[in-house]
Amino acid sequence: MSAGPAGVTQAVEVVEVGGVRIAYRRLGLPEADTVLLVHGGAAHSGWWTEVAPVLAREHHVVVADLSGHGDSGHRPAYRAELWAEEMAAVLRAAQPGAADGGGPSAVVGHSMGGLVAAATAARFPELVGRLVLVDTRLPLRELPPPTTPARVFASAQEALDRFRLLPDRTNADPQLLQEIARSGLVEAGPGWRWKFDPAARRRLSNDGVRADLSAVLCPVGYLYGAQTDMGGPDSVSCLEKWLGHAVPVEVVPDAFHHVPLDQPTRCAEAIERMLTGLVER
Repeated sequence: MSAGPAGVTQAVEVVEVGGVRIAYRRLGLPEADTVLLVHGGAAHSGWWTEVAPVLAREHHVVVADLSGHGDSGHRPAYRAELWAEEMAAVLRAAQPGAADGGGPSAVVGHSMGGLVAAATAARFPELVGRLVLVDTRLPLRELPPPTTPARVFASAQEALDRFRLLPDRTNADPQLLQEIARSGLVEAGPGWRWKFDPAARRRLSNDGVRADLSAVLCPVGYLYGAQTDMGGPDSVSCLEKWLGHAVPVEVVPDAFHHVPLDQPTRCAEAIERMLTGLVER
């Protein structure tokens, strides 16, 4: 994570959930309200690298790697409820007493991370007071999970040269993309591979997501990139249908699906406005 305001914790902290190591980092103001940032599928916490320091000016910000992603461990199998347990454990570890007088946290999730954030809010309402989905596609596309094993590259440079976002439309700073690609690589025997576990892809279902959203009690907001080809107005309509009520919406100009990478400052500012406006119904 790039340098930010005073109080940045560069070191990786760890909590164990179901025998698997879950990595997270904290920055900002420990005494302020907590904002947990959840990355999307096949990504890692580095997607928030330029967003987190902006939010950390006013908040205690926590960025975590889901199991199967980034610096967290891999599992034999992945499920929404396990990822929700991981995020709940991170919240408890990062802000002890949050559910017992310290106040619930805000959880912000990009893409698939929005679905994990919703699962966390549904299962741990005492920990989550506000929920923001960032360009999360609803409903999910019904695609079978891939079974291809992790690819091993002959060199780190070969992997970096082949790095692409999915979907690939973006106006992100090329240097930022190289940074998140590099931090997503790990040496594997004679070669290099991405830290992401292919078995973690597409582990959620529309029925499960709809059940989670119907159980969410805290206020919910939605923001998306103006040029997105994933989230957008149709996803907002689906979200409101599944929640059973309208939600506030922010559109981030000049951004595609990867809003935290395409327009990090505008993304952070939109999240800040959203969090300020979300109040208990």
